[in-house]
Amino acid sequence: MTDLPKRRRGRPTKEEAAAREAAAKAAAEKEAKETAFLDELLARPIGPRKTKLQPDEDTLRALAEIARLFGTQEEAAAILGVSPRTLTNFFNAYPDAREVWDDGLMHAKVSLRRKQMALADKNAPASIFLGKNYLGQKDENHTNLN
Repeated sequence: MTDLPKRRRGRPTKEEAAAREAAAKAAAEKEAKETAFLDELLARPIGPRKTKLQPDEDTLRALAEIARLFGTQEEAAAILGVSPRTLTNFFNAYPDAREVWDDGLMHAKVSLRRKQMALADKNAPASIFLGKNYLGQKDENHTNLN
């Protein structure tokens, strides 16, 4: 992650603005690179269903990219051109493939959490939601019956 200057009140300096702009540009380029593979995979014409998957680099990368989008195994099977049962058998036969899938899901969760935390800086309800769910905070209702 790029070291950005600390946020402060008021208008950012030229250096701060340039650093933030460079970080945003780098993030956009990285995301474009990551989504290009999946876009290419989705653009392929639908062919006849395969009966077996091989644990080659393209298959494992496709599984990781689909999992990073919180895709389901049924969606992954459709994209790879196999039945959901074939994909399940593939995961059982190749533990590395299951590990790639699980790692992709963990990356998706971390990415979502990072975006939630960034949103909490600007959105009070998001901060309240995160506090209640992750910090165990709760609303206290006090009623006086006298």
